[in-house]
Amino acid sequence: MDRLDVATSRVQPVAAVLAGVMMVPLALGSIASGVARGFAAMPIVLGLALLAMFVLVMGLVRRGRRNSVRYFSGQGLERGDGRFLPWSELERVVYQVRTRPQGSMLWRTEIRFRSGESAWLLPLRVANFREVSEFVHRLPCEHTEVSV
Repeated sequence: MDRLDVATSRVQPVAAVLAGVMMVPLALGSIASGVARGFAAMPIVLGLALLAMFVLVMGLVRRGRRNSVRYFSGQGLERGDGRFLPWSELERVVYQVRTRPQGSMLWRTEIRFRSGESAWLLPLRVANFREVSEFVHRLPCEHTEVSV
């Protein structure tokens, strides 16, 4: 095998940036309004809550990008943070499934290694998910499914 690149969708990062474009000005405006009213607590708290929510969303986006698989090769895989994980350390593949009244859906695939490291495949972020999923199903290790 030469190399299988994981093509990532740009929808989630673009949505996070758009959320920031809306949330940050609203938050700053709310804080400024609270300060202009003699330090009114409610607008300031609302503004700080909006900023905290945006920081949380951006942290989740960064974490997902950092832990996501960038590419697979014959020797191992590389994550978004540049860390290379060799197949010789491969332990197992865990399919994390969410069960809802509408049915089950794959939330995340974790490829775990003996070193304690893992790499993620997030179905909503992977444009070539079918091809990547077929490759992961063929990995010579234990495959398990857990509900999250």
